[in-house]
Amino acid sequence: MTKWALFSGILFFSVMGIASEDFSNDQPTHTCAISTVHFMPSTLFAGPLEWWSVAPSQVATAPCKIQRPPSDSEMLAELQPSSLKKKSETLYGIKFKDEDPELLQLFRDLHSMDISLSGAAPLTLKSHCDKVVCSTQSIYGPRVGIQLLYMLKHFGFNGSHLRAANASPWTSDELDDVLAALSDYPIELYPLDYNRKLIHGKRGSRVKLPEGESVANSTMEIFDYWNNLTLPERQQTLLHELGHVVARKKNLDESPEWLKVGGWAVRDANKSNRTYSLVDPSKAVSLYGKTNPHEDFAESVVAFRFGGSRLKTEQPLKYDLLKERVFDGKEYLSSSACLASKSRTETKKVANNVLYNGALAKAKKNADKLDSRFIEDAQQACLDTLLKVMIGETGSVENCTSRALQRLQLKKASKGKKLVGELLTDAQLNAISFKDGTEADFSMRVRTKFSSEAAKSFTSDFRESLNRGTCSAWAKSAQMLFTSSPLLSELKSQDPQYFFRSRRYEKMENFFDRACQTARQNAGRLETGILQNLP
Repeated sequence: MTKWALFSGILFFSVMGIASEDFSNDQPTHTCAISTVHFMPSTLFAGPLEWWSVAPSQVATAPCKIQRPPSDSEMLAELQPSSLKKKSETLYGIKFKDEDPELLQLFRDLHSMDISLSGAAPLTLKSHCDKVVCSTQSIYGPRVGIQLLYMLKHFGFNGSHLRAANASPWTSDELDDVLAALSDYPIELYPLDYNRKLIHGKRGSRVKLPEGESVANSTMEIFDYWNNLTLPERQQTLLHELGHVVARKKNLDESPEWLKVGGWAVRDANKSNRTYSLVDPSKAVSLYGKTNPHEDFAESVVAFRFGGSRLKTEQPLKYDLLKERVFDGKEYLSSSACLASKSRTETKKVANNVLYNGALAKAKKNADKLDSRFIEDAQQACLDTLLKVMIGETGSVENCTSRALQRLQLKKASKGKKLVGELLTDAQLNAISFKDGTEADFSMRVRTKFSSEAAKSFTSDFRESLNRGTCSAWAKSAQMLFTSSPLLSELKSQDPQYFFRSRRYEKMENFFDRACQTARQNAGRLETGILQNLP
């Protein structure tokens, strides 16, 4: 394999010394100036640096490597109905009857359109089934349908070719490789960005480069050349790209901590075109990692998982940062060590399960008794869902608020002890069920509170300007003001690029356009306009 075989949206012009990474569907473009000397062999990482931080053979034989994809029975077990009240609903032309609302949500999310299909006609699907699993199988194929639903629920990635432009259907064998690769990273990492695409590009449309062609990119698109690689190479490609997604969760690959341990210095601080210099080449883990801090991060994530012993010995500062900030304390130094090594989350779950067992009976008894304090807690827990409903990336809030109520009742029943509701499994939550109306009533209260606070995030003068000019003009300003509001400050501190991903700022603008029009029909009440457009 040549050094040009694996790509993450990078075009290299080694004579000019320029690398450009295209994140156009994801966030602003990064352009990094590099020197051709960065491609010269080095003896600083225990001998000459290779193009990649680990070889495909290391991926294949790494400690605790997942050697098989999940079986059909394992995937179907995760797709079992929840304890939430069954619903009948028509989605994309298919009439579902008495179906689990979480499965309905998965089906809705699987077919929510990516920004690449902006302006396209709504999907109309056909199926003889009135259940989600059966319908998805009839659309995509008996096994691929299960794999796509599982991948979305378990990892948060959307593999449907129907929701993105220039995509082709996956084969079952290809998805086996993808699912096995995703399983090699700890489940605590997921979802990195729920309902993010992970698609196979249009078959026959090859992406040519100055030398060779592209295999994949960091917007999680896989190209034809990927199919020509060996299994370890295919998984290595995917896991490298996943490293970019991990990094962007909190802008880790541009954080001061990462730049310091990686030996990088900011050359030009222009936000839209930031460039870097590798001032300490001794900290590089691969030749490719010398390109820029983003590639360095992705290469180091792969090195941690598949070459951990070497990384820990030769780059201990990088190793420690990744251990704490990405891998939740879990290590993969040897087969016996990684079996014994527990992430911080796994350790917390042991104590959490004890508290759960003690709280369950009381929580079940009081399941339908709503506490006023629950509303604010549920709003915070479901903030990401509320926003994704606003921009059409997910269909409704009720599933999230129902699950939040189950967690909150268990937390209250634990008598003030530190039970962490987010660590409870679906199976544990399913032990608590509600009477008719409880879930819908609680969800309405959460959405009403959120709508009121969203409206109050604007000044009174701006709310009054709702009835002047066009709604489209008002919505442009509303989007900017809302996405900068204190209501969203915690979310933005965790993910500064949240509203840039898939051009979410445009979708938010569309939402406020609709809210404006609705508000004008309701005596100018903005909170009413927001609520009525928030399913």
